[in-house]
Parts: sequence; structure tokens; C-alpha cells
Amino acid sequence: MKGIPASFSPIQLHNRLNRAVWIGFKRAVHDGRELVFLSPGGEGAAQVSKNFETFAGQIVREFRINPAEVDFVELRSDGDEQQWYRWHAQWVGSAPMECRAELVASESGRRYLSQALSRGVEAA
Repeated sequence: MKGIPASFSPIQLHNRLNRAVWIGFKRAVHDGRELVFLSPGGEGAAQVSKNFETFAGQIVREFRINPAEVDFVELRSDGDEQQWYRWHAQWVGSAPMECRAELVASESGRRYLSQALSRGVEAA
């Protein structure tokens, strides 16, 4: 899939308009915490942010993930520049509500996420 980093697996999800789209996906366990990494790939940075609630709900249901035990992280790449966003949501069952993304600005936070991505235990 075009634009999806090599360390991610392409996964087909449905966006908020119920159209099938491909995004990069990877599950990892790091320091006892499950992380779900998402990357918009060639669809553009807005692909995940516009559809996070829909995507997160599908992933939680499909992979039978406990929402209280997972962190969602988005990797946006623009050439050699990478930006990490940690997603926060209030969960009602398997439905995320009041979702917001927070830029991971600290060097230690970015390093932690890079290590977790490179040591990923599971992939789709």
C-alpha cells in the first residue's frame, strides 16, 4: 500500500462514510502496555484524525481488545520528518467518545514510541 511505513501492516477499515480505506496498522506490547500504531499512509494526515472514532471502534471489536488496556498512537510521516500523536478517548463499551490527539513533543516520548514500534510483538 502506498505511503504505509514498512514496519506497518496494511489493514482495511471503513471510514465514517462507510467507505473502505487502507491504513497502516501494528500492535505491540511494550513495558506491559498494549500499543496500537496507526499510520494514514498515502491517504494524508487527516485520514486518521477525521475517522479515529470509527477506526478505533472497529479495531477494538475486531481484535477483541480491552479499551482500558490499550493506547492508540498515530505516526504521521512527511518525508523524513515523523510526528507522533497519542490518542485519548472516553470509552463506552467498545465505542470511543470525545476523542482527541495530543502531539508527543518530548524526545523521551518519541524515543519510547520508536522503540516500541521496532520491538512490536504482534502485527495484523
